Amino acid sequence: MNYWIFQGNPKVFDIDTYLTESSILQWDIRQKHFKDEIKIEDQVFIWRADGGQKNTGGIVGLARIAELPVFDEGEQCWRVKLNKVEHRTSPEAGMLLRHELKEWPVTADLPIFKINQNTNYKLSESEYKVLLELWKDPDQLHKLASSPLLEKYLEVFRNQAKKWFESCEFLNENHTFFQSFKDPERLRKMEWEEVQALGKHVNAFSSMALARGRALGNINGPIEKYRNSFLYLFYGEAALEERMYRFINDEQYKLFGIGESVVSEIIAGVYPESYCMFNQRDRVAVENVLQLDPGYGRGDTFADKFMKFQSCLKEHQIEEKYLHIVGKHTDLPIYLEIDQFFSFLYMRFGKQDSNTVEIAAENGVQYWVLAAGENAYLWEDFHSNNLIAIGWPELGDLEQYQTKQEIIDKLIEAYNLDKTPRNDAHCNYQFAKEMKIGDYVLIKKGNRHIIAFGKITSNYRYDFSREEYRSIRSVEWINTGDWEIPKDKSQLATKTLTNITPYEDYLQELLDLIGFMNEDMIDKGIVQELDNMDLDESQPFGLDQLLKEVFLSAEQIEEIRHSLTSKKNLILQGPPGVGKTFVAKRLAYYHNGSKDDSRISMIQFHQSYSYEDFIQGYKPTEGGGFSLRNGVFYDFCQRAAKDPEHNYYMIIDEINRGNLSKIFGEVMMLIECDKRSRAYSVKLTYSESGEPFYIPNNVYLIGTMNTADRSLALVDYALRRRFAFVSVEPAFGTPAFQEFLQSKGVSQGFINRIVASMNDINGEIRNDKVNLGKGYEIGHSYFCPSGSVGDEEAWYKGVLKLEIEPLLREYWFDNEDKVRNLIEGA
Repeated sequence: MNYWIFQGNPKVFDIDTYLTESSILQWDIRQKHFKDEIKIEDQVFIWRADGGQKNTGGIVGLARIAELPVFDEGEQCWRVKLNKVEHRTSPEAGMLLRHELKEWPVTADLPIFKINQNTNYKLSESEYKVLLELWKDPDQLHKLASSPLLEKYLEVFRNQAKKWFESCEFLNENHTFFQSFKDPERLRKMEWEEVQALGKHVNAFSSMALARGRALGNINGPIEKYRNSFLYLFYGEAALEERMYRFINDEQYKLFGIGESVVSEIIAGVYPESYCMFNQRDRVAVENVLQLDPGYGRGDTFADKFMKFQSCLKEHQIEEKYLHIVGKHTDLPIYLEIDQFFSFLYMRFGKQDSNTVEIAAENGVQYWVLAAGENAYLWEDFHSNNLIAIGWPELGDLEQYQTKQEIIDKLIEAYNLDKTPRNDAHCNYQFAKEMKIGDYVLIKKGNRHIIAFGKITSNYRYDFSREEYRSIRSVEWINTGDWEIPKDKSQLATKTLTNITPYEDYLQELLDLIGFMNEDMIDKGIVQELDNMDLDESQPFGLDQLLKEVFLSAEQIEEIRHSLTSKKNLILQGPPGVGKTFVAKRLAYYHNGSKDDSRISMIQFHQSYSYEDFIQGYKPTEGGGFSLRNGVFYDFCQRAAKDPEHNYYMIIDEINRGNLSKIFGEVMMLIECDKRSRAYSVKLTYSESGEPFYIPNNVYLIGTMNTADRSLALVDYALRRRFAFVSVEPAFGTPAFQEFLQSKGVSQGFINRIVASMNDINGEIRNDKVNLGKGYEIGHSYFCPSGSVGDEEAWYKGVLKLEIEPLLREYWFDNEDKVRNLIEGA
């Protein structure tokens, strides 16, 4: 059985009256790839959109599929009949209000909240069960949604705590170890092997290849220093924050390989009745999910932040509220349980599937083949829950590993292997680190059957509640069936996971087999009818979706859209790293009203780009002669002229890098908005037939221009008066940028550090009015990771060293001290 949400818009039809007066309902299937998945007796929640009246939308009915979808020739769409089970069209009657579902963490990530313009949404079985429970008791939702945020999440954990702690056997072992480790008599006699044993009990070591078995590697100094340092940390006369600071920074106590995060875990392990751990998971849970502010200062040391974090927990009565709502589940000290509550929040809510900026999807679509277990026995799980998964539960959350070698080390230890498991490590690494939103996956059965094809719609996540296959990604299934690979074709690889993107011919054979045309073909304008998927039906793309994907305000977006509509030509200008090209494509989606790449073309100008490349010209042939060939813009306009019902968008990256007068030639006049018709046709320079050329009215030009490019002359006046110019600025201070970093698992305190540091650096750039100025500021996209951030400090330092520092050295090539001070201060 499948589970669905079908949405109706009261602006389009009177959904309340329809539900009240009809026992048999008809609904359009606008997401056509669902038509083959809908089965009789499938359960359907009926969703009423807000329809212009805020906080009136939500679930207003429950129904069952009565008949399989049929094609309506008159309306030219697929439709399905439903038997109405129940309807409630008002809060008083017990409807489930949209804004309350959005406030309850368990239902806040329903698919309808991610893209709200669709008609049909598929639910997982677990999502359906949660909604059904709320539908049976709507007062429960109102109570849950109106609770304070901390209490909401404690209530969520209360329902999961028993199962969670059953999988945390290591807690008792860790607690026993640290209580023994801190004994002063033992510390005075401690040997190196006992120091090494820390590696097995500190999570901060888990991403290090030497963490297991050999812990800290070889001893780096006399054992007496290790004894004295730990004695000072645990029993020194100074305040704890001073002892922590000196243990981390003072050469008298500093120990190789034991840094800030390790120290915080040791302290929490030694004093679990007083202090909670302070690793990145805890910070993300407290600062991002629970939205509590420890009040860090710009100059705080790590020890200062540790103590402020502990004070924050006490101020907000975390211990008391945890005991009241969740209750004790172990015999361990309370902060060991609270740390597990924070780990739950981090894993379940701390790394969201961001729709704000899909940077990863811009880097090229990949195609994967995945086994659904032996003989595809996991397929029903994959299909019903809209996901893919891999096993190896002993590895735990794959986010903790930075390299394949670390995964290899863990596999060898966990499964007691006598050979190197390179394929298994490669599979886990690719699933967590290399797959991305927007990729496609083919599910195989054996080596000669494909049984499903889908699109990956989420980042990697680890779901502790699943029995074994806990490493998962969400998938939108496009087509299911059973396609056998012909015997004269190569069989599928035996590996669990294979990236087949590089094998273009073989990939195309598989896509042809299942009846799917890849995106490269779409970009080239080759359109064909498919049996199971209508590529010409694009996905709606409105203001809400655009606001999630770019760091601009609604007012800025509307101003830009108006400029593009009135001028038909627009240039986005700004400093490096503000995402101009990314914004340009999303702007085209929004202006068009749909996400349709088939009518968008992207090119990049450069100093050698010519009229012959862009419009028309003679090119050498294989036989040694020359032939007249049309350029990319000529062909683009011809396509648009044949399809006047749709808009076409050409995005020209680095538009001011080319010789614009030379590239456009006589066509420069035709790009003016009032000359977009056959009436203004001109004869092209190289035209042999004499057929005139014109730019259709449905063609829009969007250019991007880097204001910090020293090598460029000013854009000539002829272009300036034909284009609207819009500035795109760094978005460090916007809520959308901060929400994006939160979705990648960066703690709010660290986000504040990034914003403050980059504001300082950009302030210095703006103040250098002689050589630089506002047009040279550094943009936010350098700090937009494509995947989740596992170690925020290491990630941030990497961006500074590899991206920001080289740029600053180019700006101030004659002032190394200034660059060094700015980087060190960041």
